[in-house]
Amino acid sequence: MEKKDFTILYVDDEVNNLISFRATFRRNYKILTAQDGNEGLRVLADNEVHLVLSDQRMPGMTGVEFLEKVNQRFPETIRMIITGFSDIDAVIGSINKGGVYRYIAKPWDEREMRITIENARQLFGLQEENIISQFETLKSQVNPHFLFNSLNVLSSLIFIDQERAARFVRQLSKVYRYVLDHKDLDTITLNEELPFIESYIYLLKTRFDQNLEVDIDIAANFRVKKVAPMVLQLLVENAIKHNIISKSKPLSVKLFIEASGEYLTVMNNLQLKSSTERSSHIGLENIRKRYDYLTGKKVEIINNEQHFMVKIPLLD
Repeated sequence: MEKKDFTILYVDDEVNNLISFRATFRRNYKILTAQDGNEGLRVLADNEVHLVLSDQRMPGMTGVEFLEKVNQRFPETIRMIITGFSDIDAVIGSINKGGVYRYIAKPWDEREMRITIENARQLFGLQEENIISQFETLKSQVNPHFLFNSLNVLSSLIFIDQERAARFVRQLSKVYRYVLDHKDLDTITLNEELPFIESYIYLLKTRFDQNLEVDIDIAANFRVKKVAPMVLQLLVENAIKHNIISKSKPLSVKLFIEASGEYLTVMNNLQLKSSTERSSHIGLENIRKRYDYLTGKKVEIINNEQHFMVKIPLLD
């Protein structure tokens, strides 16, 4: 998000503080002000606000009480409290009740405030991207193409093998149930994620038969590690989407732990289609951003003439 679009609400009962803050930061950000908590809530109701800064000691409603209401009504905002070093109870209360990002000591220093606001702006951008990523991820799981192909397979199985058709329906149900139950989580253990992947692979294998080979080699001691939900599925889906799968050119996909034990690798042999279906805008960059949000470790991508590999960090 650009600086000029980042909106800050500063709440303080001292008018001089409001004037000083506006004069200092109005050239870089959009500044809104309020003299008490009730006015601040009205401003929030009428405007899209990204960062809320509140003084603690205000008559009528303290900063902690105000930020607690903000947290309940406008949870997407980033919240900060401004208070004295001696007011440790207010700091603890703001963290526990108001979900504050950080507190700022009075009187605030301009340089420190600028750095803090800029960090908050970047954090808001990451949160926004993560929400978009999760929403787009969900859409990719339930996209019409996947459902259409699955129903086509099912309609054929019903007449050929009703027992296999029943198993197919159960696995399809597991896939969609997992998506609905886990779409809002930031991380999940491999113990929980791998059964979902196995159900998804069952559906693909039913469709492609021996033309698709998928090997999962992940030892039990690594299955307590965590990954971002449904990222493995996205990588398998991308391999399916972009490569030829036929009897003469079977596709091989492998999921395994790197020797270091720090990364899980998804690897497939390369046999790219001459033209791929239109992207749903879910891709490696989106996965990279999710992991930038979760950890300092980077997603690694290796593309050579024989194989395409994506290494995702394992999380504790």
